[in-house]
Amino acid sequence: MRPFIKRLAPLSFLLLAFPQYSYARGGVESPSYWIKGLEAPEEVVLNSEEIKSLNRMTVGKTDQMADLNSMPEVIPDWQLLDWLLYDKVPYDWNTGRRFFSDGRRVKDAFLDGLIRNMNLDGVAVENAITYGAVVERADIRAFPTDLAILKRPGRLEFDTVQYSSIYPPEAVALLHTSRDGQWGFVQTGTVRGWIRMNKVAFGDRESAIEHGDDFLVVTGSSIKVYRDKGLKKVFSTVPMGALLDLSAPVGSQKRSYAVRFPQRDAGGSLVWAEAYVSKGADLSVGFLPYTGKNVITQAFKMLGEEYGWGGKDGRRDCSEFIKDLFFTMGIMLPRNSRYQGVSGDVLAYRDDAVSSEEIIESLKSARPGITLLGLDRHIMLYLGERKGKPYAIHQIFGYKDGQRFRILNKVTVTDLELGRRSKAGPLKRRIRSVTEIRIPGAES
Repeated sequence: MRPFIKRLAPLSFLLLAFPQYSYARGGVESPSYWIKGLEAPEEVVLNSEEIKSLNRMTVGKTDQMADLNSMPEVIPDWQLLDWLLYDKVPYDWNTGRRFFSDGRRVKDAFLDGLIRNMNLDGVAVENAITYGAVVERADIRAFPTDLAILKRPGRLEFDTVQYSSIYPPEAVALLHTSRDGQWGFVQTGTVRGWIRMNKVAFGDRESAIEHGDDFLVVTGSSIKVYRDKGLKKVFSTVPMGALLDLSAPVGSQKRSYAVRFPQRDAGGSLVWAEAYVSKGADLSVGFLPYTGKNVITQAFKMLGEEYGWGGKDGRRDCSEFIKDLFFTMGIMLPRNSRYQGVSGDVLAYRDDAVSSEEIIESLKSARPGITLLGLDRHIMLYLGERKGKPYAIHQIFGYKDGQRFRILNKVTVTDLELGRRSKAGPLKRRIRSVTEIRIPGAES
């Protein structure tokens, strides 16, 4: 199996080295400050049918994404092997250049064991798909292991095996299982990767995937789901953007909404139980209207929250921050910041024919609140200008201030002069894409 290791390309490992951070003070840290600056804050950018159309376009052009409702019954061997071996964050498994969390070097024997447990020999000519729903928060991994693999000793914040995280009641399509049976290689709506099998309850496609017409959308950063009407026994915590099917009419309970929530029976099969969420929780009955005001409001609900690479430990990184806030309006965005930066109507894209000056100029016509600014391995939400300076809200781990690296580790508001004393220059000169989240070519 060693040749397969060589076929895994080098990992472009995220570490945002942003010199000289421009600290946001005063009104810029308030959503109302930026909402007041919008020309039409409550104007609907896209209606529900237009959002469905945009979602189909986004899924259709993003390899990692999938509409689970329209997946085929079986996956051919060549396709599954391609996904298992290539459809990942690129890797460079140079023995001796990776480290465990305790500082030990990763050796050949461990890497050989990982590849063996991927069970590549178990891929059939045709591979049937099984469907399920996640019953508790789970990490989605590049390989079937819980062990953190670091590029540098001591850099515990960045586990290079961590892809993303997933929460109940999200559905998954099981494509393949590990040799030891403990891991499943799954497709979610936004990413493929390995997940612990005991985190999923399995059933047929319809029971695992389909939502009813009446559902709640989590619009707070996260909320608690309870087992009892009295809201005393916590079932789970679910994040912004989670969908909860109503199991009883909205007005049937005074204090709570009754919802369906997945459970795993003794045999691992999917059972839907009744659960409850407080009517005082930050929720919406159905998706929020897609307006600039709603986007900015949702983004600022996460202001100050800690950074978490790949959703590690229940936190968000830059792309999950963007993905979660837009899904409260029903808009599906990729999990990867590079793909997010070109999902929608691209106003400007940096290449050999487009200069940084032209990118900066394009900001003047970009609509604050619905525009993403893509950098190399980073993504931000454009807020508008203050005193002639463009600003954005984003989730950032840290930056370089001269030769010193400073950790921010949170969602924050900055101007785009950030890094002006560095060799790379300010953020505004590092922007690679300016993209409005709307249907390409449609009139604004």
